[in-house]
Amino acid sequence: MVSLPKSLIESLTDLPNYTVRVSSRAKCVRLSLSVEDGLEVVIPDNYDRRKIPEIVHTKRDWIARHQNKLDERKAFLQSQSPHELPESINLRSLGEHWRIEYLAISLTSNAISISEQPEPMLLVVSGNVANVQACKALLKQWLMRKAEKHLFSWLRQVSTRHHLPYRTTTVRSQKTLWGSCSRDRNISLNYKLLFLDNKVVEYVLLHELCHTVHMNHSDKFWGLVSKFEPNYKSLDKSLNQAWKIIPAWLEAT
Repeated sequence: MVSLPKSLIESLTDLPNYTVRVSSRAKCVRLSLSVEDGLEVVIPDNYDRRKIPEIVHTKRDWIARHQNKLDERKAFLQSQSPHELPESINLRSLGEHWRIEYLAISLTSNAISISEQPEPMLLVVSGNVANVQACKALLKQWLMRKAEKHLFSWLRQVSTRHHLPYRTTTVRSQKTLWGSCSRDRNISLNYKLLFLDNKVVEYVLLHELCHTVHMNHSDKFWGLVSKFEPNYKSLDKSLNQAWKIIPAWLEAT
């Protein structure tokens, strides 16, 4: 019987707090770190949980780096008045800047509605506008519909242009991902892409389409990405800082 070194045993008892989530779709162990959920370890069915502490230990440097980034992000968001309603929405990828007006209307219910006035670009939120969370939820629904309309067609164009077919696409509100691609070539896109610059969004779409060929970040994958976008490294760096563009009120919804 081989015993673990004392130093390793001590380090395994001094791990950061984490939660474990079993996923039937997981093929291997994956670590996720977010402001909302903290450190989460995603494991496949029937995985030996006794192995988790050592895995977390080996990822301590990664966890520390990403925790620092999360702390920076949290401090930045708190400095941006996240609990106030927005006065405008700037959709950089579409070249649209919408001004927002809130119209308080006394109704028997707490209903809230939203209407568009394309010329000029104006959103009118009407009803019980004192309910800040309800107003934010309504604006988020509007953004989701906007994303479905524009990102779906945009993805089809990039797919056709580069001959990278996929099966289906959905718009979601991922916490840490801009997009994802399943083994069945189903692509999911984050509606917050609407706030990013046009070139960065196009890179995300291409990135996920390349995953329909290579379901990893191997040299072959990056070789395929560079074939269509030689400037991908610069765009990837821009994407790492893109969270600063997302409105704080939306992150606090």
